[in-house]
Amino acid sequence: MSSRQKKAKGEKKQEAKTPEAKPLRPTGKAPDAMVTTRHGTGVVTRMAKGFSMGELAAAGLSPNLASAWGVKLDLRRRSMVDTNIASLKSWGAHPSSAKKTESRTKEVEDKIEKVGREVEKVAAKVEKKAEKVEGEIKEEAVKAKKAVRRKAKPKKKKAES
Repeated sequence: MSSRQKKAKGEKKQEAKTPEAKPLRPTGKAPDAMVTTRHGTGVVTRMAKGFSMGELAAAGLSPNLASAWGVKLDLRRRSMVDTNIASLKSWGAHPSSAKKTESRTKEVEDKIEKVGREVEKVAAKVEKKAEKVEGEIKEEAVKAKKAVRRKAKPKKKKAES
């Protein structure tokens, strides 16, 4: 596998690891669905078993997200009650959760910048130390070469006259 292929494979793994941003769960208890029924001569409003799929779609929620958030679903119901849609919309769009996400993202970005600056400082220090060590190694190599040359030179004997 070439280095280019390894790099591309690593980038794909990085992309797969980054989670997608999921909407935050609204605070508070999920609202209850209400239904109007006719009993005898009057109309009675009572609690339903859950929200219909049409009400979820009108409120802009997917069934999977709604069930993950703890919203009760009634798959048999087909009616759409305006009060149910309004309660889902008001519960699902809390400004407090939006503010929290904005402040959290800002905090995270600030921390990332701070860590980035610290990493740059450390990298500069490491680079300086590496240059210093490299210079010392070169000096030691030169000294070692000189020492080897001194030992290798034959000693001249003084001629007796």
